[in-house]
Amino acid sequence: MKALKAQGWKLEEAVDIATVTTPGDLDAVLYTKHGPVALEWETGNISSSHRALNKMAIGLLKRKLICGILVVPSRKLYRFLTDRIGNITELEPYFDLWKAMPCDNGVLEIVVIEHDAESKKVRRIPKGTSGRALQ
Repeated sequence: MKALKAQGWKLEEAVDIATVTTPGDLDAVLYTKHGPVALEWETGNISSSHRALNKMAIGLLKRKLICGILVVPSRKLYRFLTDRIGNITELEPYFDLWKAMPCDNGVLEIVVIEHDAESKKVRRIPKGTSGRALQ
C-alpha cells in the first residue's frame, strides 16, 4: 500500500459509481488522463470478491472507471490462507457473465498471485476462531 501511495494511488478511495448509494470505497485508485483505474485485492471471503468485481463492473458500465483490477490468490495458495477467501477457482465459473458485459471503454481484469515456495520450516501464522491472524 505504501508503494502504491508513493506512486500516486489514492487508498480507500470513494468513487461515485452507483446511482442510489455508494457500494463502498475502492482499495486503491489511480487517476490517469484516460480515467480512473481501480484496484481491489482479496482479503475477504468469496462474496467480497463478487462484490468487488460487481462494483468495478458498474463503474465501467457507467464510464466512471477506465479499468478495474481484482487481485486474488491461486487455488494452490488458497489452502494456506483463511477459509473461503476469494480465489480464482471459485470465480472462473462466472467469466462468461463478465465477458458478456457490454463494455467498449475499459477493462475488467483478474490478476492471480502465487507463492514462490513451500517450507515446513516456516512457523505457522496463528489464527483466531474468526480465521484472522492473531497478533
